[in-house]
Amino acid sequence: MKKFLLMSFLLFAGSIAAQTSIDGQLINVKRLTIDSGRFENPQWSPDGTKIAFTNYGYNNLYVMDADGGNCKKVSSDNGVGFGFEWSSDSREVIAADLRYVLENGRKVRKQALWSYSISGEKRKLSDDVTRMNQAARVKCAKYRGLRGNKVSKISFSCEPKGLYSVNGIGEKTLINEGPSFCPSLSPDGKRVAFNHGNNVCVMNIDGTGKRVLDRGFNPVWVNGRQIVYEQTQDDGHTYTSGELYVINIDGSGKKALTSTSDRIEMCPSISPDGKKIVFCSFSDGQIYSADLK
Repeated sequence: MKKFLLMSFLLFAGSIAAQTSIDGQLINVKRLTIDSGRFENPQWSPDGTKIAFTNYGYNNLYVMDADGGNCKKVSSDNGVGFGFEWSSDSREVIAADLRYVLENGRKVRKQALWSYSISGEKRKLSDDVTRMNQAARVKCAKYRGLRGNKVSKISFSCEPKGLYSVNGIGEKTLINEGPSFCPSLSPDGKRVAFNHGNNVCVMNIDGTGKRVLDRGFNPVWVNGRQIVYEQTQDDGHTYTSGELYVINIDGSGKKALTSTSDRIEMCPSISPDGKKIVFCSFSDGQIYSADLK
């Protein structure tokens, strides 16, 4: 009985620790990429040891250690930087390429799903299709094998009509009508944060309980109660400013994480343990990391 109570306490304590709120401070900001290129969309591996990212324009895929070391290009295919994701074992990056091929004298759009190992090996996972949305991915058995066990079998597909939830066999359900993008599943698998137009929203994965939190883009979960997102300004041609913010999912507690004159912070990604953040700066096109407090 004592052993059971001790185990229950440890599990409860671990759950509380995983849900600990952050105060909203970034410390030890470090530039990870040292290059003349321009990069975006950094994403932590599930084990927290590596970061994948792409060039502006979503061509090429790179992988580096979490401290910026051992950076290598794992793909030079067009379009692979849009919507890529890590395999569950952190050994491969899954992405769809983008090609235009001549068929009967006309250019035809083609996409297929590929796996790129961190050692640079390339493996085709699917047949060519016109558009590789999330439902098409889930219907691919090789993809499901690499995706592995998740908190929820639900994923999301952003399509012209709106945001769809996709179950474990590729069936879709419309959960939000209108321009929807950047979906991010909560740690407990019960909610999704996403963009509806220029607004950051949170709702249940069945489409109920929708709440608009703030104007912004690219929301990501820190824990089960807080979202980090970017807020940018532009002049119609290019970005003129950008900062990162944290907010509670009830819309309270908004706080600026950054306030800089030399960087336009965008594309935040939170480490699996919730203790670190990576982001890109539009100003210099480089990737940065920081401790999240």
